[in-house]
Amino acid sequence: MISIAGWWRQLRLRMTGKELILTGHCCQCGACCRRLQLEHRGKWLRSKRKFNTLVKTDPEFARFEIVGRDKQGLLVFNCRMLDSDNHCTDYQQRPQLCRDFPHKGIFLCGGALPKGCGFTLSEGIPFARILHQQQSKHHTTSPSEQGARHGHNNINNS
Repeated sequence: MISIAGWWRQLRLRMTGKELILTGHCCQCGACCRRLQLEHRGKWLRSKRKFNTLVKTDPEFARFEIVGRDKQGLLVFNCRMLDSDNHCTDYQQRPQLCRDFPHKGIFLCGGALPKGCGFTLSEGIPFARILHQQQSKHHTTSPSEQGARHGHNNINNS
């Protein structure tokens, strides 16, 4: 679900030709397992009833417990599978939500990575695109420019 801030971020990326670039690594801080928000059918969860409906349709979400609400009234959750050393006690069976973290969608929904997270999301032009652009410039040179580069003179001196 996109927010106004997320919409603005997407627009700015398109206008500048940049993309979100994810760097870093997991430092096992456990912040991604605490104070998170869940969505169901494209809407952020705001009620315990909606959360219970989600758990009935997808039991893997029973691992999450409601710990409060944010400033916008959205439910905030912690994962019960996080141990005191910030390790997941059910790592092999963790939900796709956890496997995909950190997802660039966090930024595009107006959110941010948790404080202390070892990952960073930044705006930039990916190296692969820069390399492709440079290669395209090199390969689109006209034959006369290529000949001049290699010491060939295309002028007929007869």
